Amino acid sequence: MVFIKKPQSNEALDTLQRRIRYQFREPTLLIQALTHKSSVSPEDKKGLYSNERLEFLGDAVLDCLVTEKIYILYPRYSEGQLSKIKSLLVSRKIIGEIARTIDLGTFMIMGQSEKKTGGRTRMSIVSNALEAVLGAVYLDGGIECAREVLELLLFDKIDKFVNDKENINYKSKILEMAQGDGFGIPTYPLISAEGPDHAKQFIVGIDIGGIHLGKGSGSNKKEAQQNAAFNALKVYDKEMIQSRLKGE
Repeated sequence: MVFIKKPQSNEALDTLQRRIRYQFREPTLLIQALTHKSSVSPEDKKGLYSNERLEFLGDAVLDCLVTEKIYILYPRYSEGQLSKIKSLLVSRKIIGEIARTIDLGTFMIMGQSEKKTGGRTRMSIVSNALEAVLGAVYLDGGIECAREVLELLLFDKIDKFVNDKENINYKSKILEMAQGDGFGIPTYPLISAEGPDHAKQFIVGIDIGGIHLGKGSGSNKKEAQQNAAFNALKVYDKEMIQSRLKGE
């Protein structure tokens, strides 16, 4: 028998519904959207009682509505430019940030071990939960209701996210430059990884054409690589790299 944790109180569910400005006809959909897999027993091997199926649906709804929105919002942008913006807006970073603005983690149903290890604020968990909530809204009220929720939570912040320098993909930018100048794909050798597992600090270098252009640090390899790419962009010079490759 599959065991499911006790659902949130009606008061908590009402609070969340006010924050997303949507009232569910079928509250059980919202409850399932908030149910993390850690709160059901191992017998639920397919994840049928957690929010995983709703997350799958919500991811598709999010992708569709974001694509439609930026297609209309940026009529002079190419397919490539639109793809980059969409990738940013549907990323775990952005969706997780939005989930945190409504404090979604506090409404989630999860196991004790997940709570104790910071599950209520973990970016991967809350971003997945927001997608599940969007999937639940879609099933409960249709595509227009899902669009209204995104208008409230995401769409009015698109320009802010797109123009925020912290959201620029520096790795992608320097990759384009390096390949365009004939230096191939940059590499990011790991220099060090120090500290306990829950607070490890990574330092990676960045080499272009075999020439070391700098390093960056971060709490994970991806963040460290982005910072290394950012630092490399500040000193990138095609002629300098060519000169060093020739041994001049």
